[in-house]
Amino acid sequence: MVSLRFFGVELVFRFSFFAAVGIILALDKSGYGLLCLTSCLCHEAGHLAVMLVSGDVPKALVFSGGGICIKQRKEASVPVLAAGCLVNFILFTIFYFSAGNSIYRLVFAVSNLCVGIMNLLPIGDLDGKKLLERLLIAILPFNKAQRFMKVIELVALTAAGAGAAFLLVTGVLNKTAAITLVYIFLVDLWSEKC
Repeated sequence: MVSLRFFGVELVFRFSFFAAVGIILALDKSGYGLLCLTSCLCHEAGHLAVMLVSGDVPKALVFSGGGICIKQRKEASVPVLAAGCLVNFILFTIFYFSAGNSIYRLVFAVSNLCVGIMNLLPIGDLDGKKLLERLLIAILPFNKAQRFMKVIELVALTAAGAGAAFLLVTGVLNKTAAITLVYIFLVDLWSEKC
């Protein structure tokens, strides 16, 4: 793990981050992997921009194989949680409709769409789960909201697992890359939480 401070914000780079980026770039013969990683950075930049505009400086940015996590000094507001996906959807719209004959613009557009949708899933520490929890707690009694959230998360995990299995079976997803990335993700999952 590499840790340094930048303008009072701790930047943490876990080994799994370098491993995941290295594997993605090594297996990516098209050059599209870098566009996908850029979409992820744009997502986090959306969160950071809204935080900074509201006067909230993050405690830390943690880069790991499972993604990039912003540790905040206080609980994230709804605008901060929604900003990352909103940036991805805006970039999708801009680059999709201005792609013309550029495959790179189209890939960047679609990668932003995928990152935005993925982060809206009500799973784990993703923005979608945090946003849905806030909504459910606002309209339901706390215990009922928590139980309902567990059911929704289980359904979403099952659907995501089925989708990944389908991509593996149809050969769309490279088995070695998938196994390696799942391993990195699981190692990251059991390491210190963001």
